[in-house]
Amino acid sequence: MRFGVFCTYENPQQDFARCFETQTRLVRHAEALGFEEAWVAEHHFDADAVCPSILSLLAYLSGVTSRIRLGSAAVLLAFRNPIQVAEDVATIDNLSHGRFEFGVARGGPFEMQNRHFGAGKDHTREMTLEALGLVERLLYEDKVTFTGAHYQANGVSLSPRPVQKPIPTYLATTTPGAIRYAARNGYGVMAGPPFPIEQIAETLRVYREAAGPEGDPRFTMARFYFAAPRREQALAEAVPFLARFAERMRGNFARQDGAPPPSLTEEGLLERSLIGDFDEVAEKIAAYRDQTAFRAILLKPISRDAEKNLRSLEDFARHIRPALGAEPAAEAAQ
Repeated sequence: MRFGVFCTYENPQQDFARCFETQTRLVRHAEALGFEEAWVAEHHFDADAVCPSILSLLAYLSGVTSRIRLGSAAVLLAFRNPIQVAEDVATIDNLSHGRFEFGVARGGPFEMQNRHFGAGKDHTREMTLEALGLVERLLYEDKVTFTGAHYQANGVSLSPRPVQKPIPTYLATTTPGAIRYAARNGYGVMAGPPFPIEQIAETLRVYREAAGPEGDPRFTMARFYFAAPRREQALAEAVPFLARFAERMRGNFARQDGAPPPSLTEEGLLERSLIGDFDEVAEKIAAYRDQTAFRAILLKPISRDAEKNLRSLEDFARHIRPALGAEPAAEAAQ
């Protein structure tokens, strides 16, 4: 059982430089505390979550860390040139000395992304899977020629090549066809903080059915997090973020003339988050372990106070992780 942090570069002060510094400090603090992984999200045109240049951020983090594994959660392939993505992925894997984890997705209900990048939402899934197949070939084959519905390559040889062969790869998806694609190709699957456990269970069922008895979804789940000695203390820090997040997501669905999922409420998000006193959070993680057999849980600390987020990670390492009998992996604890 592994633990990491999930980085969305929240920007409550609307100060971009401060936002980047705060998130970098959080990742380095997580590494010092023995967390094994740090994953960066990709969001565009959002002053509240400032992480559009996901691969640039990961390249920077590779230079200011030494042990923690670094992941993309997730690269939105339909908005990028897959040849450039392959070059960036190989570069990060070299800069990090083989610490990179490659997660991809089609993108969520964010109409501006599709409009500004010229990628219609009806085509992003097939674009994502086609691009991923091309990226995989570019990373590991000597000379790649490819003609698809959306992308082409003509005798491309990549430089540099990645250190890891293969780089661990994941799809963030709930679509049955994409889940089966992940299972057939040996990719892992990921779930974001708002995903209900019932949806996650169905994703894992579809994966295992497609992969067979030897298939491993390497399931990685992110969850909003804040723990404190008393539940009311944790709620006081977490609820303002959850209310704002629910409001933003409902606005995104409204702009696409769609209805938000019934679970996308402040109460629903709280139910699916790791928020509460130390015992409560430990019990919920143990329940997730029983329900999903997850490989890793990624914590997204959600206080508006950066110092309190750091202390909450310390509380996790000191009080919650030992209660789960989950010592840090050797490479992270050195």
